[in-house]
Amino acid sequence: MRRRSNATCQKRCLLNFTLCAGPIDRSGSIKTETTLPDSGARHTVRFYDDERLLLAEVAAFLDTALAADGAGHAAGRGAGIVIATPAHLAALRRQLGAAAARVRFLDAADTLSRFMVDGWPDESLFRAVIGPVLAQAGSRGGPVHAFGEMVALLCMEGCYDAAVRLEQLWNLVAADYRFALFCAYPWTLFKDEAQARAFEQVCAEHHCAHGHTPEGRDHDLKDRGLEHVRLEQKVAALEAEMARLRESEEELRWRERELADFVENAVEGLHRVGPDGTILWANRAELQMLGYRWEEYVGRHIAEFHLDAEVIDDILGTLKSGGTLYDRPARLRCKDGSVKQVVIHSNGCFDDGRLRYTRCFTRDATERHQRDAALAQRDAMLLNAPVAAALLVGPELRFHLANRRYCELAGRTDLAGKRFGDCFPQLRGGPVEHALEQVFETGKPFCAQELRIEIRNAAGKPCERYFRFSLEALEDAQGVREGVIVVVVEVTEHVHNRQQIEHAQRERERMLAELSSANQAKDEFLAMLGHELRNPLSPIVTALQLMRMRDGHGDGQVRHVRERDIIQRQVDHLVRLVDDLLDVSRVTRGKIDLKPERIALAQVLGKAVEMASLLIEQRRHRLEVEIEDGLEWVCDPVRLAQVVSNLLTNAARYTEPGGQVQLRAHRDGASAVVISVADNGIGLAPEMRSQVFDLFFQGKRSVDRAEGGLGIGLALVKNIVALHGGTVEARSEGRGRGSEFVVRLPLGSAPAVPAAPDTDVPAVQRRVLIVDDNVDGAETLGSLLAALGHTVEVYHDPVAALAAFERLQPEVALLDIGLPVLDGYQLAARIRALPGGQACRLVALTGYGQEADRARSQAGGFERHLVKPISPGDAARVVAGG
Repeated sequence: MRRRSNATCQKRCLLNFTLCAGPIDRSGSIKTETTLPDSGARHTVRFYDDERLLLAEVAAFLDTALAADGAGHAAGRGAGIVIATPAHLAALRRQLGAAAARVRFLDAADTLSRFMVDGWPDESLFRAVIGPVLAQAGSRGGPVHAFGEMVALLCMEGCYDAAVRLEQLWNLVAADYRFALFCAYPWTLFKDEAQARAFEQVCAEHHCAHGHTPEGRDHDLKDRGLEHVRLEQKVAALEAEMARLRESEEELRWRERELADFVENAVEGLHRVGPDGTILWANRAELQMLGYRWEEYVGRHIAEFHLDAEVIDDILGTLKSGGTLYDRPARLRCKDGSVKQVVIHSNGCFDDGRLRYTRCFTRDATERHQRDAALAQRDAMLLNAPVAAALLVGPELRFHLANRRYCELAGRTDLAGKRFGDCFPQLRGGPVEHALEQVFETGKPFCAQELRIEIRNAAGKPCERYFRFSLEALEDAQGVREGVIVVVVEVTEHVHNRQQIEHAQRERERMLAELSSANQAKDEFLAMLGHELRNPLSPIVTALQLMRMRDGHGDGQVRHVRERDIIQRQVDHLVRLVDDLLDVSRVTRGKIDLKPERIALAQVLGKAVEMASLLIEQRRHRLEVEIEDGLEWVCDPVRLAQVVSNLLTNAARYTEPGGQVQLRAHRDGASAVVISVADNGIGLAPEMRSQVFDLFFQGKRSVDRAEGGLGIGLALVKNIVALHGGTVEARSEGRGRGSEFVVRLPLGSAPAVPAAPDTDVPAVQRRVLIVDDNVDGAETLGSLLAALGHTVEVYHDPVAALAAFERLQPEVALLDIGLPVLDGYQLAARIRALPGGQACRLVALTGYGQEADRARSQAGGFERHLVKPISPGDAARVVAGG
């Protein structure tokens, strides 16, 4: 019997109290509209069993007021009032959704307590509590729908008279406020005739009284006695039950027909066999599988169709004894003479211990038989493979088989039926097990050419071995993964041979790198050596030329004092460079012999300060010296002074002009003396601290190479300190944070002869600009050119030279490449951009003379490239334009 939908029931109920329910939309909600009477309020009561139907009905009732847009009411001006239990309040909030904002929700028990006096509703208190709620709800001008459960709460407490009185109070207050009231009582409150009077009184106080039939249909209860209503409900329930029985009988007959059709037309072969082996029935699939008609198969003994007599005898014996067959293989004879491989599932039907018949399912297993044969052939091939092979099945990766070669590699023969991880616990969680799992899960093959595995040898010791692993997923005919085929080839010997070759190759590459590095260091050293030697040689050669020129004019010896001083300073510089080179050579060959003596350390350090003072003064550094009083030590004073002088020189070179250098010496306990040289210079990067003592090592320098040096001073320091049994350490917090060198000591090739001056120079006077930060070189070159009759201005600062350019308007500019602030290339570009700059001939001065250096100066706009030391004749010819 069909049951009407809840929506239909709700619609019928609502119509009975002038609420017209609209159609149900796709979301399941009910669209409603209100049709209120012309005068007075509507007071409706619902007796219910199903709370879901009630709540849906109340939600629709409230929604008609909230959505009202007719009968003089503007859309959205309606309001709702709900006085109910907490559970019903929450359910109605959910059902109303956003519209709940215009509904006043009150707890029924709490509201009831505010106007009850001695178990009886007080009229004045009721008006005081309910009146403002109704007034506020009606203030918008729209309809007001209220739902209340307070009367039901009173009945639950047995106060039926009080509930009737409360219904009367609602009717009285309706004279002052316009609203529609919907009350609800569970049927459980009116179980028998004891509540009949109260039931009739409740119905009498309402305009409409409704209930639900067992089928969910609306039932008008107005002017009906409780006993009559109950009888009607019982009759309706009985009729519904009879309808359900008729429907069930029809359903049963339909299912029997359906089952018969299912069995007859099943794709599996089915047949029934009597206790004597006679075939009693067979379905269409069974007959088609074997090719027989009904009369050719049914009524015959089953043994006539079995190829193997012992098999059918065993089958019949098992079934007669109450056994069950599952997947029992057999061979059946078809009508055309062919043989069908099948599997049989069968059990018996018994009555009082006697076999009535057997139920048999016959499945064509020809393909399965062929597959099993193919699998057997595959297994045989794997077992006889010349390489190690194994088959693991199932998600647990259990060994189905492993051939002899695989067992030999694994060192065990008891693999069958065991999980991979249990057989090889040392590989659990490792790359091999992970690869097996991935292949089984994804079906993608895996190959590892040289997988390293540590396996214990016969003596139980771990042994490193290498294998080539090939993993392939094993799938059945339907593409379902059943396992993984593993093929393993040991390549340990091959790997070891390759590793030896690779090691030899790495050694060769390392030696080549070392040779290349040494060669690069040599090239850089030679380039730096040429630069360092050419810088002092240039003013020497020029000064000597000036001396010769002045001697030729009879100026006497007095005018040569300044030039000789210059020569002396520069020669001294060359001597120190050569001494360092000789000392490095001696140290690296172990040819230095120390001449120790006891001497005051202050005296040795004073000599070191004197040796480095010229550079410190030139760079305008502030030197702080702190030496512990009375500090004596047995050492080679000359070599120790050389150590400290090199450290001071290094600090002065790598600290910007005007910096701070500190020299400290103190006793460290009773066994050592510590000498430290600290500066606030450019500092050391972390990776450089361990390299600064390497021979010829130099950090990154600026293009003007203001730091100077050959990169051998610190190497000398380290070796000389080591000869004294001490250590030296470089400390720095990083680039730009200064450096400190700490010494801890235990107590207990000659330059070429300058060519003769070339006096055959054209007598042309030029305006000449010289820019070189080597003061001596620039000054002597300027003096030489001035002596030749040229107008010369010398600048050591490129910025000042640019400022004087427009005033001087030089015809020739000799520019040093390694200038501070702006190098020679940048200065040349600036000059070209000045007025008259295009007419000025640019000549590069540099200590570098390789082809790449000459090409770069030419690309930078220089007309000539002069390598220091500059021949006076070359300088004169270049300026004159020769």
